[in-house]
Amino acid sequence: MASSSLINALRDAHKTHLTQQLQAPEHWQAMMSQASALLTDVPLGKLVDADSLCQVVDAWLQDALSAQGLQQVVTDVTLAVWDAAERDDATLGELLREEHFEAILEQALQLQTLREKAVHAAMNHPLVSEMVSEMLYTGIKNFLLEENALAKLPGVSSVMKMGRKSVVGKAMGGMEESIRTYLQKNIRVTLKTGEQWLNKQLTNERIEQLARDGYRRVAPLKPADYLALVPKATIGDVIEQGCLIGDESARLDYTRRLVGVGIRAAVDSLSQLPLKTLLENMQISEQRVHAITTPALAKGASLLVEQGVLEPFVEWVVEDFYGSEACKKVVETVNS
Repeated sequence: MASSSLINALRDAHKTHLTQQLQAPEHWQAMMSQASALLTDVPLGKLVDADSLCQVVDAWLQDALSAQGLQQVVTDVTLAVWDAAERDDATLGELLREEHFEAILEQALQLQTLREKAVHAAMNHPLVSEMVSEMLYTGIKNFLLEENALAKLPGVSSVMKMGRKSVVGKAMGGMEESIRTYLQKNIRVTLKTGEQWLNKQLTNERIEQLARDGYRRVAPLKPADYLALVPKATIGDVIEQGCLIGDESARLDYTRRLVGVGIRAAVDSLSQLPLKTLLENMQISEQRVHAITTPALAKGASLLVEQGVLEPFVEWVVEDFYGSEACKKVVETVNS
């Protein structure tokens, strides 16, 4: 047989064999078993180069990543999930079981210093100052007018008896600026008192009581009931802004530095662990991984064959060798 004919025959046989292999679950099972046998005891640090991985991720964040390019896909997925969640009867109690809530509460109760700082920051916010000042003013005004407190002052009662109650209102109007000025000057002291009162009230026992009461109230509620209140148009707007912010933040030196540090820390942490140990720690057996993935891989290959995608790819893979001078020399040597 001529060398060219033999090469073509070998190429065609190899293509057919490889295409059939990729559609057989047994092939993927054997391949994964072989990989496990070779890699199971090798520390992951020897299989991954942290520097190269960090460089790839950094380049991806800087040049390739674009959430805006997938904005429509993200929107479609979000709307589909949102619609499904609106129809789901799951309750908050099912999503966060009581034992998990208790574990979170136990950890939260240990954050007393952080709790006191949060109270201090909240009470010193300008908006809170204005709100408390306005509440105090309204309370004082209502007390003086509606409870007839001014009528008890000397000289005022006689005016009211004469039917001139409007004079009281005018007197109160004249006091408005003075009251407001006084409250604004002394609001810091008032808020400090409020802060001390809150810290005294927010004992661990009180927080436990409030938290457990709140959990029991919301546990029977359904997230679906609240999701239905959000206008659908809002979702698209939020995703649009989220993608824009995501693209910009991904390119920040700050983000890239933190991602790089995180990747290196992950690799360093895993570097001493073999694959087998890692899977065992994750409570995943190799047999289970094989059972889940091998049928999916084989089915995926069959689908690619049906779509006419796999065969051209296989041909491209084998062509490099069968079209090479090295292959021709081997065949010619055998023929001679």
